[in-house]
Amino acid sequence: MGKSDRLNAYLDNVSGLPFEWGTHDCFTFTNGAFRAMHGVGYADDWMGRYMNGSMPHGKRSMMREFRYSTIDAALCHKMAKIEQPVFGSLVTTKKNQRWVTGVALGISLGSRSVFLSKEGLIRLNVEDVESAWVLK
Repeated sequence: MGKSDRLNAYLDNVSGLPFEWGTHDCFTFTNGAFRAMHGVGYADDWMGRYMNGSMPHGKRSMMREFRYSTIDAALCHKMAKIEQPVFGSLVTTKKNQRWVTGVALGISLGSRSVFLSKEGLIRLNVEDVESAWVLK
């Protein structure tokens, strides 16, 4: 089974799951997608650290925990930023529900990207992507 097959199987498995902080939010969703494709998440060591009980840390608290002032800076530490999204890259947008980080995290499918909304998965066009990253 190739990377695209593993990503599609993962998306099928999570497509009907409701949004839930710390269990199925945009971070756990995208990290799980990377784990499905690559056998490891892009930020397994961050899991749980962004939560304060059942809610995410506020922006200041999160900045102290991760020692980065922006989500871009944190992601650039772990990943390589690219000009255009490619299949399987981590992407951000401001066209979906934004949380503490100011952007929503998603996964590129090529010309479209998939993001988690309160109701489940949604697809946005490549023009809606702010930034994209791949594993280093």
